[in-house]
Formats: sequence, C-alpha cells, structure tokens
Amino acid sequence: MKISRNDPFDLNLCIRGLGVGVTYMHSDIYEFIYYFTFKKSMKMYAADFRNPWEQSIDHHDFFMKIDDPIVQNCLVTMERLIEYKLEIALRFGIDEDEDLADEFIVSQSHRFKPYRLVFKRSKSYKKLIPYYDRTLSGIIESLSLYACALTAQSYKIPLVLKRQLSLPDTDNYRLLNHDDNNVELLIKLIVELKKDLDNFRDLSLNKVSMARRVSTRKA
Repeated sequence: MKISRNDPFDLNLCIRGLGVGVTYMHSDIYEFIYYFTFKKSMKMYAADFRNPWEQSIDHHDFFMKIDDPIVQNCLVTMERLIEYKLEIALRFGIDEDEDLADEFIVSQSHRFKPYRLVFKRSKSYKKLIPYYDRTLSGIIESLSLYACALTAQSYKIPLVLKRQLSLPDTDNYRLLNHDDNNVELLIKLIVELKKDLDNFRDLSLNKVSMARRVSTRKA
C-alpha cells in the first residue's frame, strides 16, 4: 500500500504505525545481540545458534549473563524500545498481534523507515559493530522524525523542524511540542538512545585500541 507525506494526519494511525515500527526496531537490535553473542562470547555454540528466530532465545536473562559490554549496551537499548512500545500500546489500546497482521497498519510503519542490515550472519563480530552504529543512528533519526510529525500534526514535516535535528543536543528538540505527552515520551526515549549510542561508540573505540595493543605485542 502506498503512503505519502501528503496523506491526512491521523494520530491513531500514526501511533499504531510507530508501534509496529518500534517492534521492527527492537527485533533488529535483538538480532545484533544474538550475533554479537554467538560470534564471540558463546562462539563454541555458534553452530547450534545460527538463526535468531529459528533458534530464538526469548529470555533476556540469558543475554544479561554475557560478559561483553557491547552485548549489555545493546540489551539496554532493546529494553528501552520494548518499554516504550508497551507504554504506547497501553495508552492507545493497541493490540500488537492484530496490527502486525494488518497490511494497512504495517504500511504506516514505513513512513520514516530506518536503515536495516538484513544479512547479519555473514558478518564478523568486528564488522557488525559499524553496522550496529548505523542501525541505531537510523532508529534515532526515524523516531525524531515521528516526534516532528506529531508536533506538526502532519506527515509533511516543516523544514524548520527537520533542520533542528542537526543542531547541538541542547537545541535538538527545542521546537517540538513538549506539552504533548506523546511527543514528550518520544523525546525521553530518543535522549536515552543517544546516550546508549555514545556509550556504544566509546566501547567500540576501546575494543579497537585493545586489539591494536594486542597486535603490537604479538609483532
């Protein structure tokens, strides 16, 4: 089903599309967590855990025990997205299973669709790191555009709102409608995700530095 920025704005449809989109987002993060885990910390079991959905791990407690700060960082991000989705489902009486089975609602989730890496299994642990960075950056951008749309009450986002997203963090959301509970909830999520991304980048740099030191010693 085709969507257009000129479509009339409907709050309920927008939120339901956002809910489906967030489901895809946290599912994507789960895949990264899965592969980060079985490409390093639990590499000895990689042959038995090749597909995050066919050999799924539904209990997050399993990943909480993985001794890898990258995995733990991603896990926090996934939990934030899930908590946000549950909150808007409660506010709007959303039935997730029904919406995921509704082609029209699913099409609404494509309005501000973020980047997604489909073939993660073929990538090494090291190569997955920049892809995760790109993925989470895309999620933050997508959610920011939703916050703009909710503020403007339009899918045709004014340029002044789009431009503010590239401003320093303190000014990023100055023009958004903080009096709207739905916008404010979204801003809080985005701010936390940005912190997660910054922490992830710090962890990634530390891993690169450690790898170089080890390589130098061996040489």
